[in-house]
Amino acid sequence: MKDFKVYLFLTLILVFTSVSWITSCTHKPDISDIPEICFEGDILPIFQNSCAISGCHDGNGESDLVLNTYQSIVDKVEPGNSYASKIYQVITTTSGEEKMPPDQPLSTDNRSLIKLWIDQGAKQTSCPDK
Repeated sequence: MKDFKVYLFLTLILVFTSVSWITSCTHKPDISDIPEICFEGDILPIFQNSCAISGCHDGNGESDLVLNTYQSIVDKVEPGNSYASKIYQVITTTSGEEKMPPDQPLSTDNRSLIKLWIDQGAKQTSCPDK
């Protein structure tokens, strides 16, 4: 009986420690010093060249999801929260049917730009310098 109590006590400590560790690592980095990502110059071209191509998400393919305008893209994001955004989830998935684009994953730079844009509020910005 004593061994069972020790085992139970150690298991509870392990569970508590694991939960505490996991929940303590969910802070968001400070992105206030990063220049604003430009939707029209930085983000839209990524979607146009990788997602809204013929037969995929251009409105003419099998998918009902169209990703060629600000409105169609922003409808699939949670401004300010990339991790809760469906678009960010599928572009960072590494396998399975959810992985997008399926044949040619986005570069780390492109995924990072999309993440920052979403975390900065997913604004429809136009940057004349780009």
